[in-house]
Amino acid sequence: MKDSMKKFVLRTLIAVLPILLFIALYAFVDPFHIVNPITRDTNGRDSVMVGNNAGFASVETYLLNDNKYHYDSFILGSSMSQNFKASYWKPYLDSTASILHFDASSETLTGIINKMRFLNKHSTTIKNALIVIETEMLGRQPVDDDILFIQHPATSGAGNWFKFHLLHLNAFRDITQVKYALFPERYKVEMHQKKMITNIAPNRIAHLNEMFYGEIDSIISVCPDKYFTPKLLAERKHVILPSAAQYSIDEQVELQLKQIKSILDSNNTNYIIIIPPCNNRLQLSDQDLWVMKSIFGEDKVHNFSNHPDFVFNERVYYDNLGHLISAKCKILLDSAYYEQQHHSIVNPYFKLH
Repeated sequence: MKDSMKKFVLRTLIAVLPILLFIALYAFVDPFHIVNPITRDTNGRDSVMVGNNAGFASVETYLLNDNKYHYDSFILGSSMSQNFKASYWKPYLDSTASILHFDASSETLTGIINKMRFLNKHSTTIKNALIVIETEMLGRQPVDDDILFIQHPATSGAGNWFKFHLLHLNAFRDITQVKYALFPERYKVEMHQKKMITNIAPNRIAHLNEMFYGEIDSIISVCPDKYFTPKLLAERKHVILPSAAQYSIDEQVELQLKQIKSILDSNNTNYIIIIPPCNNRLQLSDQDLWVMKSIFGEDKVHNFSNHPDFVFNERVYYDNLGHLISAKCKILLDSAYYEQQHHSIVNPYFKLH
């Protein structure tokens, strides 16, 4: 009987050992920067490493730095919101405002709601909010089976770290995923070859969780034709024509928008909502704009998805994903606040050419 038990234990250990070794290797290599997302920067300060999942990095940046910076002002949205720089927004806030980009790749309304609830759960009052809602977001559903888009367990509501790590463990089995994680430059080269992203790496202000393209911005500012070459512009020709959005606001989306409004009201938040243009040229329908303004207020929602200076202008985007150049984001932000303060849609900020 004892021999049988020993054999059973030995066989079990032999069967389990490869799994344990695989998990140990995953934790040691940490290719997705989620086991230990904190790194020491060149100035000897701790900062969060940005891996595949931007939403995870946003939450970890908050958790790492809030005791020091006491964040109270948040830029919410997808990666499209990243180019609305904190320095652009700061003049419209009081001098003590502490800003954090609290975004996620392909963000959803559910994701925004969960992040706002997470902040309140951590005793953070949302004093100011800049919410960037591109038209597509109204029809976008949360994705919990992709390492790029799964929410941080602390904001997902379920708080399921086991599911989160299991998803990444499965991704670790994919040599392509591991290659991109360990050698991100390869991924960037391939994405650049597909004309999806620029081949210039972004800069980052760690405590703001802000990414920006300083080199590209300098080129565009001094000599835009050097960046927007005829070849690049020819590659950006789109077949999608401007039309009303396919993502009309249904009852579920309307409920989510009302939940966001309720959280903003409970925090007594000073907020503004911007609907930016995108190079897929999907525009917010008049009906959906009316719904959003009826929920948030006429002076809170500012729609630029159909602005003629952007719709057919390929020279206002960094890449084929529709990331608006930061200088144009400043125009939108200044314009939105001008409209809000002067109750007018005629303003001096739209001088793009």
